[in-house]
Amino acid sequence: MNPDLCPDLEVLFTELDEGEGPALDHAAECEACSAVLEEHRLMEQDLYRLADPLPPPTLVASVMARVTAEPVPRRREVWSGLAILLTSMLGGLGYLVMSDQALGRLGTGLASVLVQGRPFVEGVLSGVNALWSTAGLTVACSLAFLLLTSLYGLKRLVGTGPTPSGA
Repeated sequence: MNPDLCPDLEVLFTELDEGEGPALDHAAECEACSAVLEEHRLMEQDLYRLADPLPPPTLVASVMARVTAEPVPRRREVWSGLAILLTSMLGGLGYLVMSDQALGRLGTGLASVLVQGRPFVEGVLSGVNALWSTAGLTVACSLAFLLLTSLYGLKRLVGTGPTPSGA
């Protein structure tokens, strides 16, 4: 057939995926289109034969052993935490500086805490005084000790759970 009458390759491949159509009928009779389809078929076969290599079966175990052997230094964790804290504080400060409403709300909130803070502190001191004078402090400390020892005992009974290397 005349190569000028051949369909676009996009149409040919679309109909090849669908399995029918006039372009496929044309390709059955046209040598050039048949050669393109055969080349496409061979290329697909080659691509299907290719496979990503699988990682070695011991990869996870070796990585976890290395992580366990070389824990992150505590100094690096502290510096990372400080960097996160400073970044968030700078972001909050930037927000306060850029927004007049936020700065006004912050001032109003601080003033409210200062005005209402005194009665709160007086109430807490009054409660401590009542506990001290009625021997309630001894009871409160005993109950807190009982609660904490119970929680510690439950934690020891439950255990620590699966470790990263066991998972």
